[in-house]
Amino acid sequence: MEDLFVRASEQPWEQVSGGPQGMQRKVLRKAADGTPKVALLKLEPGFEMDAHSHSHAENHYVLEGMYETEGTECPTGSYRMVPKHNEHGPFRSRTGALLLIVWED
Repeated sequence: MEDLFVRASEQPWEQVSGGPQGMQRKVLRKAADGTPKVALLKLEPGFEMDAHSHSHAENHYVLEGMYETEGTECPTGSYRMVPKHNEHGPFRSRTGALLLIVWED
């Protein structure tokens, strides 16, 4: 693995392909196959997304704002790890949020 330095502030926000409206990301690191491994995820106020699962573990750290999932509010400073293949959600954010997402194998 090589050292990596990214200036996220210089990257544009992109709509997540196939994702719901109101969710944008900045991919900070990709796997060898090009899939995202680390990203900033921006949820617009009023964001909503159905429950889903992944073939890998997903870590969420809330940098700003708040989102809600499965009856739990996740404010700034919250951390959550979702094991692979576990369904999580639905999600919503009344105020908007900025999350750091890390996907693990």
